[in-house]
Amino acid sequence: MRTSGVYISAVGVDLPDCADVQQAIEDGLLDAAVAEESGFIGVAVAQDTPAPEMAVRATRQALERWTGDPSELGALFYVDSFPSGPAGWLPQSYLMREVVGGDLLAVGVRQGCNGVFGALELAAAYLEGTPAEAVLITATDNMSSPLVDRWRSSPGYILGDGASAAILTSSPGFARLLSVTSMTVPGIEAVHRGTQSLNPSTLPTGQKLDLGARMEEFRLGGGDYSELVSKSRQAQNELLAAALDEARIDIGDIKRVAFPHGSVKNVRAGATALGFRMEQTTWEYGCRVGHVMASDQLLSLDHLLHTHEIGPGDRVLLMGYGPGLGIAAAVVEITDRPHWLARTDGQNDR
Repeated sequence: MRTSGVYISAVGVDLPDCADVQQAIEDGLLDAAVAEESGFIGVAVAQDTPAPEMAVRATRQALERWTGDPSELGALFYVDSFPSGPAGWLPQSYLMREVVGGDLLAVGVRQGCNGVFGALELAAAYLEGTPAEAVLITATDNMSSPLVDRWRSSPGYILGDGASAAILTSSPGFARLLSVTSMTVPGIEAVHRGTQSLNPSTLPTGQKLDLGARMEEFRLGGGDYSELVSKSRQAQNELLAAALDEARIDIGDIKRVAFPHGSVKNVRAGATALGFRMEQTTWEYGCRVGHVMASDQLLSLDHLLHTHEIGPGDRVLLMGYGPGLGIAAAVVEITDRPHWLARTDGQNDR
C-alpha cells in the first residue's frame, strides 16, 4: 500500500524492568545452551501489571509527545496477541474511558506479532478516506499468564511484556509513512496449529501455549520444513520488493531495519536473506528486552530516535512476521527531529 500524506507524529512506550537471562538459567527456567544460542541477555517482565494498563501508559506518553487534541482522533486500533481481562470484554473501550474519551471508531486488531502492521494499513486507509486528522494505534501484551512459559513457549524467542503507541496524522509529523504492505502464505498455516482442534469445546481447559510442540506435530504430520523455509523466504523477498517499490526507494536507501526481537540466528538469517548487515538491524536492543510481541518495531523505532541512530532523511524498514504465515513491512522516512527529544537530551523520558 503506497501511502500519501500519512505521517507519524508521536510514539509512546511502556516497558517494564527487564529480567536477567542468566538469573533465569540459574533458577532453572531456561536451559543454558538454549540461552547461549539465542543470544538474549534480558527480557521485559511486567509481573502482575495488566496489559491494558501498560497500553494506557504508552498512549498517554504518545499523546503528551504529540501535543495535539485527543478530540482530533478519528479512530483507535488496539493490538494485542494474547487475551487480557475478562472473557467477552473489549480492552479498547477501557483505553477510551481512561485516556482518549470521545466517540470514535475503536477496533481490536489481532494478527499475532504482525498486529501493528495490520493497524498501520487500516489507519492509513482511514486517514486517506475520511476527514479524520489523526488515528491512534496501541499495542500491548503481558505474557505472565500461567498458560504461557515465556522462556520456552516459542522456539527462537523469549517472550517479553510491554506496550507501544503511535499517532498517525494527515498533517506533517516527525516521520512519513512511505508504504505499508503485507502478505499471507496460507500453505504453511499449520506450522503454528499443529494437530490442534479448531473447536474450542474439544480443547482441554487451561491448555498452555506451546508453539514448539505444535511445530513438532506439523513435522510428524508430514509437514516439510524445507518447503516452509523456501516459501517464507520467497514471500519475504517479494514483500520487500513491493514495499520498496511502493515507497519509491531502493534497498540501498534503507539505513536501519527493525525485525521482530528473535534469536540472533533468526535475525541474522532474516537480514542476510534480504541483503542487510547485522549492524543495520536493532538486534543489540532487542536482545535486551525480548520479543515484546506486536510492539517490537515501534519500541525499536523509539529506541533509534532516542539514541540518535537515525535522523532527518533516514529511511527505516520495519519487518514483521506472524502466525498464518503472515509477513509485513513498512517503510518510514524520518523528516524531522522529534520535538520531545529536544527536552530529553541526556535523559530518557520512557
